[in-house]
Amino acid sequence: MPEALFGLVEKEVARRGGGQSELFLSRERSRRYDARGGGIDSISFSDSLSLGVRVFRNGRMGFSYGFREGWEEIARMVDAAVFCADSSDPDPAYGLPDAAGESAGPPLFDPAWDGVGDREKAEFASGLERATLAFDPRMKRVRSASLKETVAEVRFWNSSGRSGVYRVSRYFAYVDSVAEQGDEAQTGYGFGFARRFADLRPGAIAEEAGRRAVRMLGARRLRTGCWPAILENSASAELLEVLIPSFLASQVVKGKSMLAGKTGKAIASGNVRIADDPLDPAGSGAAAFDGEGTPSRPNVLVEAGVLKGFLSDSFWGRKVGMGSTGSCRRPGPKAPPAAGISNLLISPGDRTPEEMRKGMGAGILLTEFLGIHTADPVSGDFSVGAAGIRFEGGEEKEPVRGFAVSGNVLSLLSRVAETGSDFRWFGNVGSPSLAIPEISVGGE
Repeated sequence: MPEALFGLVEKEVARRGGGQSELFLSRERSRRYDARGGGIDSISFSDSLSLGVRVFRNGRMGFSYGFREGWEEIARMVDAAVFCADSSDPDPAYGLPDAAGESAGPPLFDPAWDGVGDREKAEFASGLERATLAFDPRMKRVRSASLKETVAEVRFWNSSGRSGVYRVSRYFAYVDSVAEQGDEAQTGYGFGFARRFADLRPGAIAEEAGRRAVRMLGARRLRTGCWPAILENSASAELLEVLIPSFLASQVVKGKSMLAGKTGKAIASGNVRIADDPLDPAGSGAAAFDGEGTPSRPNVLVEAGVLKGFLSDSFWGRKVGMGSTGSCRRPGPKAPPAAGISNLLISPGDRTPEEMRKGMGAGILLTEFLGIHTADPVSGDFSVGAAGIRFEGGEEKEPVRGFAVSGNVLSLLSRVAETGSDFRWFGNVGSPSLAIPEISVGGE
C-alpha cells in the first residue's frame, strides 16, 4: 500500500534522530503518437514512478528523490535527506506547511481514459496530418502531427498528519505545418488541450495550423514608426510569460523582480487583471493541492492594474510574512519544490478582436514575438523581432514580418486600452488579445 511507504519514512527519520518529514509520490503513464508522411512515424510509451522526501530538523531542510518503492529505497532517500539537512544552513522559515483545509480541487480526471485504444489514438494523429494538408492547396508539408496522453496520480503525506491524493488526465494534440507559394515557405501551428480524449477537436486544430501558415504568405516589410497594435492572444501570452519570475516572492526578496516595491501601485492599465488559478481545469497546470500539500486556491495578483501581491510557498511566505499562497511547485522529480505558477492568466474583456480592430481603424495585428524570452527579467526592457498582419479600416490587409519591436513589458501593460473576449490557454499561461494604442517598430 502507498500509505505504508510514509510509515517507512517516519520510521527511518526517527531512527536517524527525528524531525518532521514529508513524502510526495507521483505515478505517471504517458503515450505519444506521431504521424508524418501519411502514416504513423512513431509511438512512444512511458510509465514512471517518482518519490520526493523532505526532512526538517533544527531549522534545516534536506531533500532527496527516488524512483522505486521498497524499504531499501526509502532508507537511502531518508539517509540522503537527513545528511543534506544536517549539512545545510539553518533558517527559521523552514518547516512543513501550516495546517489548511481540505484539498477538494477541480475535476481533472476522465475515468473512461482506458476505453480508448492505441489504434484510435494513432488514427487521430494520422487524421490530424491529413486534415491539415487538406486545408488549402498551398499546404505542402506537415513537419509533425502528434497526440500525447498523460494519466497521473499524485499523493502526499507529512508528519503533521496531513495527506492528499488527486488524479489527472491530459490530452495534448499539436501539428506543425508548412505552406508554400513559389519560392516562399511559411510555418504554422495548431494545438488543442483537453482532459478527455473525446473533447479534442482535430478539425479545429488542423484549421488553425493551416490558417497560421497560409496567412503569412506574401509577407512584406513594415515601415519604421509608431503603430497602433493588437497583440493576438498567443503573443499576449508570450508577454505574460516574461512576468512569471517577477510574481514570485522568492525573486522579489532576491532583487530579481521588476515588481519589487510596487505592491499597491499601478503597474498596468485599469483594464488589466492578472491571476493565478490552479482550479481552472482548462489550464494544464490545474491541481487539487500544491507541491507541499497546501490546498489550491486562486490568487489575484493584479486588479484593475494595481499590484496586489505575489506567489509564495511556505518557506518564502514565512520569510516575507505573507504566508503560503498555495503556490509551491515541483519542477521535476530531481529538484526540491519551490514557489511557482499554476495557471497564470490575463482576464478577458467583452469585445472580439474584430471589434477592437474596427475601433482602432489602422494598425498591426501582432501575431508573434521572436525571442521575447530574452527580455530583461528585472527591468522588463526588450527589443525583439516580430511578425503580424497589417489592418486598415478594421480589415486585415497583408502579412508583415522582418521588423523589430522594442519597449518595456510594464510600459506595454500600462497602455492596454482594451482586453479582448478571445481568451485562450497556451499550456498553463492564458490571455486574450490586447489592444495597445501605440508600439515602437523598427522596419524599413
